Amino acid sequence: QISVHLVEVSPKLAEIQAENLTVEKTGRILDENAYKQGFTKTGLSICWYRSLQDVPRGCAFYLANEFFDALPIHKFQKTEQGWREILVDVNPQLSNELRFVLAPFATLSSETLIKTGEERMHVEVSPDAGLIIETVTDRISSHGGALLVADYGHVGIKGDTFRGFRGHKLHDVLKEPGTADLTADVDFSYLQSVTAGKVKCLGPITQQEFLRNMCIDVRLQVLLNNANNPSTYQQLINAYDMLMNPEKMGERFKFFAMVPHSRLAAPEKNHKKLKPMSPPVAGFSVIEMGR
Repeated sequence: QISVHLVEVSPKLAEIQAENLTVEKTGRILDENAYKQGFTKTGLSICWYRSLQDVPRGCAFYLANEFFDALPIHKFQKTEQGWREILVDVNPQLSNELRFVLAPFATLSSETLIKTGEERMHVEVSPDAGLIIETVTDRISSHGGALLVADYGHVGIKGDTFRGFRGHKLHDVLKEPGTADLTADVDFSYLQSVTAGKVKCLGPITQQEFLRNMCIDVRLQVLLNNANNPSTYQQLINAYDMLMNPEKMGERFKFFAMVPHSRLAAPEKNHKKLKPMSPPVAGFSVIEMGR
């Protein structure tokens, strides 16, 4: 039986999600840890939780779309005295303005979150992301399932990526707090290190590669062949370009996955039979189309 479990800390957003996803609100308790419950028009149950820890354990598919980039981060700068944490302070000349300052001494975070041998001058680390990956790793290794992450990110090579957006335009992260979306690119190498080898990590790969592996070109051709007017045809071409163009979303967005090691286990050989090879993981393997 399939059910949907959403982690949403905002009751207001949960209300909007429920309006779009459910047609029936239930009075009976589906899960005592959920703060909102309902059913889709096809009968699937949906529950809302404030924390991943509240979601029932079991075989599950975890989807995180532009989730990790919105989590809090610690920022660090390499100095002649060693790593120093970058903090937010009130500007002494203008009490209604904020500013970034370097911690005068090493902090607990700068002494524990920077990996040995780090060569970058500026590093961003999200301990919250690490804790969530630890939880999901434990669940996948114990109960099966998979995690798929779609987000902006890198593999431990970028430095200062912290930025704000308001109205789809860049916005100073320290100006008018609470009015802009704050984001920092996900360090996928950090997420992978947190798994400690307990699960198999795939990627990150670019959105262009992921969608091509998912046969987006075949899908586009089918849609174009069925487009009934020039406007729809052009909209499809433009949407494809936005998703696949390296200068747009094609290389900016990355896909990363975690699966149990057994999912990709090599076939077992003996004298009597050969265990079938596991099928490829969709999106992370090239699918050969039959003729």
